[in-house]
Amino acid sequence: MDLTETRRNSWLVRYIVEEILNYVHSTDNRFSINKECVGSFHSYTKVSEADEFDFSVVFDTGMTHQWLHLYQTPFYDFDRKTKKVIHSQKSLPRMLLKFPLLVNTSVQIWKPQRLNEGPNCVTRGDFIVPISVKRQFKTLVCAAVDHIIKARICSHQVIVQNLNDSPAITIIIKQQEGDSISIDMAPMLKVQLPFQSGMRWQPDFGWPIPGAKWPSFEKVQHMFAIGINLVTTDPLYWKLSFATCERELLKYIDKDGSCRKKSLRIMKRLRELIWCPKEVTDGLTSYHLINILFLECDRYPEDHQWHIRLLGERILSMLERLLAHIRERHLPQYFNRQRNLFVKKSHQSLDKAGIEIKQFIENPEKYLKKKYK
Repeated sequence: MDLTETRRNSWLVRYIVEEILNYVHSTDNRFSINKECVGSFHSYTKVSEADEFDFSVVFDTGMTHQWLHLYQTPFYDFDRKTKKVIHSQKSLPRMLLKFPLLVNTSVQIWKPQRLNEGPNCVTRGDFIVPISVKRQFKTLVCAAVDHIIKARICSHQVIVQNLNDSPAITIIIKQQEGDSISIDMAPMLKVQLPFQSGMRWQPDFGWPIPGAKWPSFEKVQHMFAIGINLVTTDPLYWKLSFATCERELLKYIDKDGSCRKKSLRIMKRLRELIWCPKEVTDGLTSYHLINILFLECDRYPEDHQWHIRLLGERILSMLERLLAHIRERHLPQYFNRQRNLFVKKSHQSLDKAGIEIKQFIENPEKYLKKKYK
């Protein structure tokens, strides 16, 4: 990435995000003024341009949560016609790895400031509803952007995109010079749920693997301290988020001079250019490759196995693993082995990427010469 462009874009994004969060927090202090920097750019695995930035914005529920709060029964539903959350006579069905969240004590805490009344209400009964939090956040972000424009704080065009299935609110900065910048800001409940507990009904994530040599014991304990958070992807259910753990796992992954991040960046660059370019939105993603790297680190836990002279060997090994998962139509998430990351992906797009990857594995030098002649 161009260093001058990267610094300029990074400064601009930081400045605008801080202005937005200052405004949002001053209007509804349940949204934290601080943000958690996640995603490829902040983990130093971004390739190409510095044009995509990801942040998690903490929504404070005022509670210390336990798994018990995710296994209660709410009576609400989503009216697809009116797009509103409504009361239901039937309880919300149980879903695999998606949960409602009980926050009855939070509602009492919010009452003195009247934070949860009228259009600012994000609960239904004693439950906090994902789509309500997401809509409230978008409303405040739009107001913040209007304030920025009217106050002439930024000379660039700033656009808030419509809501979609992503957990994030997407903001586009159209620069007068240079490419547009995309900012994803996802409201997150920092509940820090434990990976392991004595509850027989708690999900079994399959992590850490007993006896595994990677990551280290100290790193595993750090992941336990971070815990599992919640984000909005479904209107009625909260989804488990491991974004903070993934960022921390990548943070010092090459502290002893290994080539883990370098191998990931090479694969990501090939994905962007050839295997699954940006216009293909239903195929192989950067996130798939990150999980492949983590799974490879499980198999090859020692730093000497990631020496720079073994860079090619490690990349080919990871791509053979990826090709096997594509054929099986199943790629487990590193921190949650129950989740299949290929579930909503197009088989046709994955197969096309698989054909390219197979050709690369068979003869990398010939493949690259053919693609870049």
